[in-house]
Amino acid sequence: MRILVTGGAGFIGSHFVDRFISEGHQVWALDNLRSGSQTNVNPAAEFLFLDLKDEALEAHVAKIRPQAVFHLAAQIDVRISCADPIFDASENIIATLRLIEAGLKNGLEYFGFASSGGAIYGEASGPQAESHLETPMNPYGVAKLAIDKYLYSYFVQRGLKSASLRFSNVYGPRQGAKGEAGVVAVFAKLLRDGKPPRINGDGLQIRDFVYAPDLAEAASIVLAKGATGIFNLGTGIETTVLDLAKCLCGEAGIDTSNIQHGAAIAGEQRRSVLNPSKAARELNWIPRTNLMDGIKSTYAWFAANRLAE
Repeated sequence: MRILVTGGAGFIGSHFVDRFISEGHQVWALDNLRSGSQTNVNPAAEFLFLDLKDEALEAHVAKIRPQAVFHLAAQIDVRISCADPIFDASENIIATLRLIEAGLKNGLEYFGFASSGGAIYGEASGPQAESHLETPMNPYGVAKLAIDKYLYSYFVQRGLKSASLRFSNVYGPRQGAKGEAGVVAVFAKLLRDGKPPRINGDGLQIRDFVYAPDLAEAASIVLAKGATGIFNLGTGIETTVLDLAKCLCGEAGIDTSNIQHGAAIAGEQRRSVLNPSKAARELNWIPRTNLMDGIKSTYAWFAANRLAE
């Protein structure tokens, strides 16, 4: 198939590109390189340097005529979304709708969307299923939920098959350690550089860490099945940030007594864990990579890429 991956030079998107290339698809990786790097892009893919708000978007889509789009490009900084919700909406809602409309004019058959579990469900006492109350607490989460709803409308009104993939906390090789980076990348870079990890608060915040290549496998499955709807993609396993830091210290050969604690972040979620049973049942997808193995490969990547930020 002809597949367009937006955010294809980014951390997660580049793993999607790798997966689709390995399966013999013709793949285009679109990215504005605001946070991604062209070095992440598989050389067998076509790279397209473009912002989704560029007026040339439709012309490029018309030239590619993708049968499937996997949309991972986004404004991901929650702080920016809170400070400037209009900008966030232009990046995460309007640009997405322009992409869908351009695709439908040019033969688009399937749309995969990188949604978010934690940003949409909010605080909870345990693993959250797709039926959990949707209570986004910031404009970033509102935008993700809005696209989930738009995609259902596109399916009903215009027959576009789509899957909203609600990720938990994603980690793995190529993840950046700046800005709104994942805690795994932040800790891994610090430890690689000989510095102790610094935890915000007591470290008892609970997260669900899922390995990026496992998400790429899920994307491959929903495309092959033409699956439609919302799917949680996480492990369902609760891990504290403190235990994560200890795991990474062990991998780096640094004593856990060096772990530091700073002030807690006001309003930070205490628990964010997804229930992935629907994906297991309907897609036959379960995460292949346990946390220890994923941490090992992730830290090895950071150790081998000294310039990675």
